[in-house]
Amino acid sequence: MLIPIAVGINLIGGTLCSTLKLPLFLDTIGTIVIACLSGPWVAALCGLLTNIFLALVANPVYLPYAVVSVLCGLTVGYMAKAGLFAKLWGVVLVWLACTLVNAVSASAITVFVYGGATGANGTSILTATLIVAMKNIMVSVFSSSMIENLVDKGIVVFIAYFIVKGIPQNFRSQYETSSAGDDDDD
Repeated sequence: MLIPIAVGINLIGGTLCSTLKLPLFLDTIGTIVIACLSGPWVAALCGLLTNIFLALVANPVYLPYAVVSVLCGLTVGYMAKAGLFAKLWGVVLVWLACTLVNAVSASAITVFVYGGATGANGTSILTATLIVAMKNIMVSVFSSSMIENLVDKGIVVFIAYFIVKGIPQNFRSQYETSSAGDDDDD
């Protein structure tokens, strides 16, 4: 029951950013929420389905990036299972880990599948500028991806954190695989 809701949340964020050509994605809020509630493999499935639907409704460029969404779901799911989503400092670690996983995997896809730029959002302009300045496509793509993911994943991880904290405990306990979101901001 949670997967369609989470995929829907992801699609709204992803389609909005794609349509407006924002240098963000905002397509993993639902994946992160479901990672905290149902674990890594359900989150990975949510991420996969999100990218398949985004490729169909927004831009086919999103299909190879399904790998990135799956890795994000697995990363956050295992970190939440370890209890890192229960404290604010742990949420920061989740944010940074998700940023690094996404930047590395998305950069590899961008370089090897699309030759360095997709045109899917505003980051392609930054990437092109960095390629001219640095003369190294992999470093340029990774640098722009890292900047973009720091902002994007920071926004989505903290939105997901507040969503999870806002879900009543009696509902959360039906789904949770850990104590994600139970404690205060210590």
